Amino acid sequence: MSKAAIFHTSAATLALFQTLTAKIMPDVEIMHIVEDAMIRDVMKNGGPTPAINARIAGYVQAAERAGCSIFMTACSSIGASVEQCQFLTSMAVTRIDEAMVASAIQQGPRVAVLATVETTLKPTLEFIKRRAREAGKEIEILPNLMAEAFTALLAGDHATHDRIVSAGLRDALVKADVVVLAQASMARVMEAMDKPAVPVLTSPECGVMRLKERIAALA
Repeated sequence: MSKAAIFHTSAATLALFQTLTAKIMPDVEIMHIVEDAMIRDVMKNGGPTPAINARIAGYVQAAERAGCSIFMTACSSIGASVEQCQFLTSMAVTRIDEAMVASAIQQGPRVAVLATVETTLKPTLEFIKRRAREAGKEIEILPNLMAEAFTALLAGDHATHDRIVSAGLRDALVKADVVVLAQASMARVMEAMDKPAVPVLTSPECGVMRLKERIAALA
């Protein structure tokens, strides 16, 4: 049986990925690694620091020692840090937003990127721009940071969070060819909306589907 590691910087994503991996790739053993304090440290420092990167590298090496064939981060804020760990390991390393970004680039050229946390928005924008250059695609990125929505979410005010994100999403739908929701926590607003006129992409499900493809290719 293949074995994969999924790294979480918050316990909030654990249940979602346990459900998705059980549904999409039940024949793969999943090693979930959770450091619940890391996302707070990333936000406090405006992104990953050398000390945070060293912690990430330690988890990558621990996953390899545990017999995993691939390591994926469930957090877009540290995607680049995980990519940089490739030289440390014979495992493949990947990020949850890889498939989402590839799809967004193909469906552009006007790509709206919505986020509620700056430390997620910035690396997502950088990743989209890098992959667009590598693909030879000309795209226009329309970013929207809704920090007040995340403040409401932290306070337990889900109604205010959903209202702010929904308003941002409706605005993006009339301006873009495709919309990227940079955080899994934002996808909940889709449940209360009619089917959008343009694609709205979220990372968890397409990310796990891509992980399954990567594991099959490694077998």
